[in-house]
Amino acid sequence: MPDRDVAPTVRRAAPHPDDDAVMQALCRIPEAATVQEVWDLLTRMLAGFGFERVNYGYTRFRSGPSIGDPDDVLFLSTHALDRVRAFHESGVYLRSADYRWVRENVGACPWDWVWKERAAGRLSAEECRTLEEMGTGRGRAGYTISFPEGAPRSKGAMGLAAGPDVTQAQCDVLWEVSGTRIMALAHAAHARLTHLPVPSARAALTVRQRELLEWIADGKTLQDIGVITGRSVSAIEKTLRRAREALMVETTAQAVAKAAFLNQIFVRGCFEAE
Repeated sequence: MPDRDVAPTVRRAAPHPDDDAVMQALCRIPEAATVQEVWDLLTRMLAGFGFERVNYGYTRFRSGPSIGDPDDVLFLSTHALDRVRAFHESGVYLRSADYRWVRENVGACPWDWVWKERAAGRLSAEECRTLEEMGTGRGRAGYTISFPEGAPRSKGAMGLAAGPDVTQAQCDVLWEVSGTRIMALAHAAHARLTHLPVPSARAALTVRQRELLEWIADGKTLQDIGVITGRSVSAIEKTLRRAREALMVETTAQAVAKAAFLNQIFVRGCFEAE
């Protein structure tokens, strides 16, 4: 049980949004039209609870323990997005106990869990070495949220960091008071983010490429698409080739699957003008 003496400190430093504000946010998040709109709504609410840094990652392309190609992952951060991406591109995350916890669990985990596991002798030698490598950046209090898998190869997680002067004991009191509200906001945001187009400069499709992939997904042949669009088969093939190149896949069937996974097709009103 957290020390009662720390509770007033937490409540003064981080006044909680009231239930009405939380309910309003929960109503607005599913209506958000873009990833940025969802992120802004969520992070403003979390800041009200005292979490000043928020990192989020979501992949539909897990391969074994890996999140897959980081270029296909949706990364969001209020602090240092480049550092978040670099950490995952380096592969160091694969050796961390925190990532193992995310893979094996659903729910919320306090950030001092890993130190308690180490003290109890339940970390591997490799996880201990990785913890030492990351030690200088592990001084903050916070929580990790691991979301339920929406599909066999998908996974999402979120890291919430409290202010630099907040201890983990204080953060735990805050979570005891408002953890349910915070989890509701996080789950609502995660659900909406997984249904919006994943921003990716590499995999960005043009309006025409999306249109043709949608016709292919509907079972239309190139000849059918030519009649529907008034374009030649050669022009259609060229557009589909460029779509495959943008998505970095070899076949049109793979392009349809990947575009669907990234919410790049059969989605309206979420793309910038091209």
